[in-house]
Amino acid sequence: MKLLLYTTAYPPRVQYICQQVFTNWLGIQLDWTNDVLQYKNYIGFKLNYSTKALETNDFLLPKSKLLFEGNLKNQPIFPIWYNKIPALFAVSVPNAIFPFDLLATIFFHLSRYEEYLPFQADQHGRFPASESWAYQNDCLQLPIVDLLVIELKKALKKRFPSIVFKPQQFQFLPTYDIDMAWAFRHKGWKRNMGGYFNDLIKGQFTSLKNRIKTHLSLQKDPFQTFEWLDGRNRTFNLKPIYFFLLGDYATYDTNNLVTAKPFQQLIQTLAALYKIGIHPSYQSVGQQTIIDKEKQRLTEITQQTIHRSRQHFLKLHLPQTYRQLIQAGIQADYSMGYAMATGFRAGTSLPFYWYDLAAETSTNLSIHPFQVMEVTLKEYLKLSPEAAKIHVQQLIATTKSVNGVFCSLWHNSSFSELENWNEWENVYVDMLESIS
Repeated sequence: MKLLLYTTAYPPRVQYICQQVFTNWLGIQLDWTNDVLQYKNYIGFKLNYSTKALETNDFLLPKSKLLFEGNLKNQPIFPIWYNKIPALFAVSVPNAIFPFDLLATIFFHLSRYEEYLPFQADQHGRFPASESWAYQNDCLQLPIVDLLVIELKKALKKRFPSIVFKPQQFQFLPTYDIDMAWAFRHKGWKRNMGGYFNDLIKGQFTSLKNRIKTHLSLQKDPFQTFEWLDGRNRTFNLKPIYFFLLGDYATYDTNNLVTAKPFQQLIQTLAALYKIGIHPSYQSVGQQTIIDKEKQRLTEITQQTIHRSRQHFLKLHLPQTYRQLIQAGIQADYSMGYAMATGFRAGTSLPFYWYDLAAETSTNLSIHPFQVMEVTLKEYLKLSPEAAKIHVQQLIATTKSVNGVFCSLWHNSSFSELENWNEWENVYVDMLESIS
């Protein structure tokens, strides 16, 4: 099915957003023209993206300047509410379908335009949720882009009743970050001795007791929760993705020894059952050789081609991080979410292709947003397990309402009882039951 799109010019931003919205999401192939006569004489589905109607009953999407600019600057953001959806780039054009530039609004969110502008970074150099327009306007819990695409589909269907869109249904994607497969085992004797010393100095006697019992094989390592996870995966017929941290030891990279045979065997076992990806270390940001090395380690351990990734600590610097992943051969990234808040960082629950705004070019890097991380619920939002269940259920309901993809981020360590994570496995099971 084809749709003829008229616009005066077809710069990279217009090409990208039209490809993403109409072709990738709606399943409609586009032809483009800047010839008014050709547009008027065309028999079939057609759309006018400009500042004035070209014919009676024209399907006119009004345009603003954003998609026709080739630079980055602070944009005048004055939202208007359309059917309870916060829309940007208001445009007053007679007979237009919407009173705002729908394509520019979607582009603003997907491109993460605001993350290229000056902002106050958090302690890890990240773009924090509090700096985002959606957070500041209390819209982060809304999948704004998904809602706008639904409005576009309604308008197209009303004007062209025979038009057919690509089917879309709710999906659930559970993901697990394996920062430390074991709390006490397989870390090497130096780190083990340091752990004992640290527990004694800080008076962490519960940790010391668990450490001793684990090393004496009197109990299972607290973070060794993979059998339990596998049971949930099978019970609920889940198809998760496991991301493995394989960095060299550093302050924020405290994974188990990459050379430890049990660690390699664990990775091989999970890779044989589920999809996997690399979890680039904290120190890999801006260091191409490091991410290449870590990805190669996972390749050698699994004998698989690795093309999925999620940044450790969600350290995402645009455009450098995504350029780095592309150079490393990564095809899909799962870092699009915030540490300090749940919700829809890019305004959508759906996968989309990254647009390199600094280079003004489309890429083949697929971005898969996530909506909730358990650390966010417990450590940042300070929610109790019961309050967390309600919060997660609301996110699920919102995602279901737009037939989106609900993606969760959990760590194997959060299913243990160390560091006050007891009862949080119930939050996870409640989430699975709510979805099923």
